[in-house]
Amino acid sequence: MLPEKIRLLEVSIGDVQDAGQLLKTSNYEFRYLDPNPEQPAVALLMQPTESLTWRDGDLFPPMDQNLPEGDLFMKIREMFPKQPMTPMHLLALVGRNGIGRLGYSLPEQPVAALPRPLSKEELLKTQYTPEVFNELVAAYLSTGAGIAGVQPKIMVPDRQAVPIPSLIVKAASPAYPCLAANEYLCLSAARRAGIEVPSFALSDDGQLLILDRFDMVVHDNGHLERLGFEDIAALAGLRVRDIMSDRKYQGSYQRIAELLRQLQLHSENLHRFFQQVAFSIMVRNGNAHLKNFGVLYRSTAEVWLAPMFDVVTTSIYKYTQYQGGPELEDRTLALKLFAGKHQSKAYPTTEELHDFGRRICGVSQPGRTLEAIAAAMHQTLEEAKGDARVPAEFLAKMQAVWEEGMTYAR
Repeated sequence: MLPEKIRLLEVSIGDVQDAGQLLKTSNYEFRYLDPNPEQPAVALLMQPTESLTWRDGDLFPPMDQNLPEGDLFMKIREMFPKQPMTPMHLLALVGRNGIGRLGYSLPEQPVAALPRPLSKEELLKTQYTPEVFNELVAAYLSTGAGIAGVQPKIMVPDRQAVPIPSLIVKAASPAYPCLAANEYLCLSAARRAGIEVPSFALSDDGQLLILDRFDMVVHDNGHLERLGFEDIAALAGLRVRDIMSDRKYQGSYQRIAELLRQLQLHSENLHRFFQQVAFSIMVRNGNAHLKNFGVLYRSTAEVWLAPMFDVVTTSIYKYTQYQGGPELEDRTLALKLFAGKHQSKAYPTTEELHDFGRRICGVSQPGRTLEAIAAAMHQTLEEAKGDARVPAEFLAKMQAVWEEGMTYAR
């Protein structure tokens, strides 16, 4: 159990322990403890060269981005029903394990021992049931609270020598059948199309998706390097949890491209961004919102687009806007393609997608990108026909949707 009130947390940045302090009074305040301007920044837009003290009425967006939500938050509430769950408490639960390089601890708090590592091979052989996954969450919650998103997921350590969890385990969902297999097929097609994605694998029963974290680099000498990570919502200064969650669906892919330009990313990153947007459109991923794009960095001079993550074909599922409401189909984009109040979230025409690639992302031949994606989608579907982990009825639904998306390459 954590204290009833938490007013101060020590903040580490990568290898730099006690780099700063986060205080909560009437406002939030972050203080760098070392005036050395060479120390790593807590966030891209919170550089120590500009100020040693930062204040905000709400939790700073780059810290807010990793607070548990959805299924994981509900499991935390179930396990600690009497525990206050303010943002400061949630950050204390995140500890050093959130995506990116920030870590949080109570002053003079001893470092918790890691639970037993679970190898990827062991996880892939796990027979999924809701009870088994709940046991996994209970055992590894102390290592995996720092991951956002509404899908059932948890982080687990796979190596004793690496002091933070390095695997993300995503589970099947009763509301969205075959969700793990869905994302597996999407990631397989993306990788085949030359789009950078995290390393991934599907369990033997097709119910668990295992991913390597993309924000960590283990060098040949064994040194673990943690990269900074910020999603687009955080970079835009938005907090998008709870009652403000609809904010992550506001905006456009054009504005994301413009933000990447403002960060002075190399043009190659804009080309990669076009790949990610085009792929989401072609596989009918209607959940490619502001939190599902982001950047990795070592410093303001070394920033690049993160690999594509959290990508599924959403249009095969039905949903309701309220309990007992009519079933609806997801037939729109998460964001508008182009900026402007009269623009639509409808899936674009081929001409509009070409225009987005050329004019917004600087891609000289966007058609080639679409052709590569379509070919990869077709090959992935063919390969999946012989995969016992992918149910035939589910694959037929995916194929019907993907064939519609592949027409962008014709």
